[in-house]
Amino acid sequence: MPYQWPLDDVGIINSALALTGDNTVSEADDGSDEWNVCSPAYQRGLSYAMESHSWGFATQVVTLQPSPTPPQDTQWDTAYPIPSDCVHIIWLKINQDNSSANGATLTLYDIAGSPTGPMIVVNAQGGPPPPAPPRVPSAITIKYVSNSGPLTNAANGTPTLILALQSFVMSGIYRGLHEDTAEGDKMWMAGEHMLQMARTRYDQQKPKRQFFNSRMAAARRVRRPWPPTGNDNWGGSNTPG
Repeated sequence: MPYQWPLDDVGIINSALALTGDNTVSEADDGSDEWNVCSPAYQRGLSYAMESHSWGFATQVVTLQPSPTPPQDTQWDTAYPIPSDCVHIIWLKINQDNSSANGATLTLYDIAGSPTGPMIVVNAQGGPPPPAPPRVPSAITIKYVSNSGPLTNAANGTPTLILALQSFVMSGIYRGLHEDTAEGDKMWMAGEHMLQMARTRYDQQKPKRQFFNSRMAAARRVRRPWPPTGNDNWGGSNTPG
């Protein structure tokens, strides 16, 4: 028979509780000690796992419009508010000619603080000092890991990722219900190990990248004969030159 898949948050928590010999929960938010300990452990473990890698099922691509307030750092000319559900930025593209996003290219950027929160700062107008006449700053396209909506449902994760989350929950169980910090630390390290394996396994699904081949290194791998020696290879006067 097929194995049980996928698992939701309650399924992962009950699996961890069963392995530690504790009572399982009947439903989410049932008010039990098991749920009150496991739910925060699951949430913290999930957020940690999501930030640790560019999981395709948890990413979004959106277009940001520039802020009317310029960056405080004059090395950059335009600021863009970071989406409120952004956990980790994967890449950022800018379209200098203000046309379609098809012409966008990766660009340098930084993350800076502001009175209204963190901002992405770029040189969308060509960099300081601003060009004359000033151009309208370009919109930018950003790909990032999101922490909201259906994209963060653990059921979308891989089996190895679910095992990592289960270990993180078990770590919380040993600390919160059993008061065994040593065993809790062991389970956390087990989760770290499984999370690394999950990242590797997930990336194996992606298209293979072309390795950079150095022409100089390739030439050095080819054996060539030494230049011939002897008087026959000198000039007609048997002297160099």
